[in-house]
Amino acid sequence: MREIGIGRRLKACCAAALVSFGSTIACADGPTQLIGVTDVQGNTDWTGFYVGGKLGGVWSDISWTQDLNVFSAGGIAPPGASADFAPSGFAGGIIGGANLQNGHWVFGLELSFSGTDLSQTIKSPFFPVTDTFSSQIDWLATVEGRIGVSFDNYLVFAKGGWVGSNATLTLLNTPSGATATTDSFVDGWTIGGGLELLCWSNVVLGLEYDYVNLNLSDAGSCPLCPIGIVGGSAPAAITGDATISSVMARASYLFRPED
Repeated sequence: MREIGIGRRLKACCAAALVSFGSTIACADGPTQLIGVTDVQGNTDWTGFYVGGKLGGVWSDISWTQDLNVFSAGGIAPPGASADFAPSGFAGGIIGGANLQNGHWVFGLELSFSGTDLSQTIKSPFFPVTDTFSSQIDWLATVEGRIGVSFDNYLVFAKGGWVGSNATLTLLNTPSGATATTDSFVDGWTIGGGLELLCWSNVVLGLEYDYVNLNLSDAGSCPLCPIGIVGGSAPAAITGDATISSVMARASYLFRPED
């Protein structure tokens, strides 16, 4: 009987400890600390400003084309000849924006800046084949509108807008070591979407996919040329485009008006 009494006491003590521990967690920062703040309709409230960062993988297809005959560092590229690249790597940067919620709909504006290591060197597809071409896109900046639907603490969103970057193309002649480089600011458009989870009241974790299309040319003012010495009176127009895809994890802190 004594052993049975001791067993009952141990069970009672364990139950009391569990209740006390649960109460401590729930009351430490209030119950909304675990499930997020809700509005008067009972929906999770996403309204406010946020700042954070993102990190993930990126891959691309980049094509540069010479529109005119170009005698460059001892070689010749025929009209319309192109150099194609497919670099991939990592990307990461900062994000910031604002949300405005109406019912289950969430509207917003987001800015981001990410560094990338999209760089690749290939053998020249032109004559002489001892030359090499190098292409590099080392950062991306975006301004995007967002629209999403909230399901409790989850937000499914789509976004799209403007993207800017810096693109570089370099020709290296071997064995002379002579180089010709074009380097310019370029821009285009981006579209994407993702999923976010609001945790611990103000911390937002998520995953996103982005598709970027960059215009690498401006034949009118020709900021991306010339490469080398032009065989003619007009500068050689360098045209091209780049498509970039990325999958990134993101984390941010949401500042609500009432905070």
